[in-house]
Amino acid sequence: MISRGIIFFAVIFVLFSCGSSMKALESVVESNLKVDPKLKSGLEFAKSILENDSLVQIVAPNEKIAALDASVLDSLYTVLLDEKELVMDIAYKPFYDLLLKKNLTDTTYLTNIYAKTPTDGSPLSYEFDVLKNDVIVYSIENIKGFKVDEISIMEGGSYRMVNQKLKRKQTDAGAIRIMDDNTLTLNIINDGFFKNKGFFGSNVKIQLKKVSPFNLTYEEVLDSVPLTKKSIEIVVDTIYNSNYERKFKLNSILDITGQDRMVIPIDVNQEDMDLMGWGYWVGLNNFNSLDWASDEDNVMINYAKQELFNEDSKLYLQASDNDNIKLKINNFSLDSRTLNYSTNYAFYKTDNTIERPDRRAEIILNNLSTINSFDIQLGLVTVFFKERQVELEKEVYEIKKLIKLTLEEEE
Repeated sequence: MISRGIIFFAVIFVLFSCGSSMKALESVVESNLKVDPKLKSGLEFAKSILENDSLVQIVAPNEKIAALDASVLDSLYTVLLDEKELVMDIAYKPFYDLLLKKNLTDTTYLTNIYAKTPTDGSPLSYEFDVLKNDVIVYSIENIKGFKVDEISIMEGGSYRMVNQKLKRKQTDAGAIRIMDDNTLTLNIINDGFFKNKGFFGSNVKIQLKKVSPFNLTYEEVLDSVPLTKKSIEIVVDTIYNSNYERKFKLNSILDITGQDRMVIPIDVNQEDMDLMGWGYWVGLNNFNSLDWASDEDNVMINYAKQELFNEDSKLYLQASDNDNIKLKINNFSLDSRTLNYSTNYAFYKTDNTIERPDRRAEIILNNLSTINSFDIQLGLVTVFFKERQVELEKEVYEIKKLIKLTLEEEE
């Protein structure tokens, strides 16, 4: 009987001593617990941060902000958070005005895990690097098992949160603001004789989010933006008309079946085009010829290009002389003859400021031979400028005013 009484009082004494020790430990921890009175706390506030990942809630008191699509704003904000810099059109200035009313932050999950309480007497610890003014939002839930002896969050060597009685199905949640650049430590302690043998363990769900504040800087910049614009423009086409005639027959004086004198007019019909120049070549012998692939590709066109645009300064037409033929050119145009000419060819530049007749010149041929007849060749070329309207796409550079937003972490 006496032995049983002694054992009973011994148990009572141990339990009383443990209770006194726990109360003493609580008083020590509470005295070392740093609290930020300006920061909201509690389960509902922590849940709102941990469960709500929306970026921008649109509350538009004016028409300019209301006109901006919410999905566009969220996209812009995402780019701003990822790149820490955003350049956009000046039309989005209301977006900046909206951001000024927000507490701009970068939210990062530090941990979101399920864990078992330790069974060897050592604390289960997690460490994270944090910066001054970071807000740590926490939620720790005892989802299964027995009461957890102690859960604490420490900033450096100071306690910021302690819970020494987290029962099954209970949740401790809140938020703390970091005082200085430091290391944040989460400790889970479940120490005891039976607990260290693997009995009376618990499963906990741990969620930690870091919310880092940003400073937003605003700058208006100018940039050259490439744009494709359509425009109606006047272009000038150069049109070449050429002709090579080989069938002129100049009969002898005594041959009464044909003509021994020939007058060939050079008439130019301008229509709605501007005449820039014209030229001729006369072949007085059967062996004379022109290099003529087609009416679009021949030596007369190349000759005209040379005289008008100096494209080939070494091009000369074939000279042609015949003592039995008298060649005369009557020029009615008063146009300017170029320096590259001979007795049987020439090119004239036209001045369109002076009105000219359609007949520019006449080529007069007289056969002086009483016996011989000759085949006369004639090459002609005219050059026109013709205006026409075309729709063109051009890349132009437009100076635009842009907004540059920059996010910088608060120091």
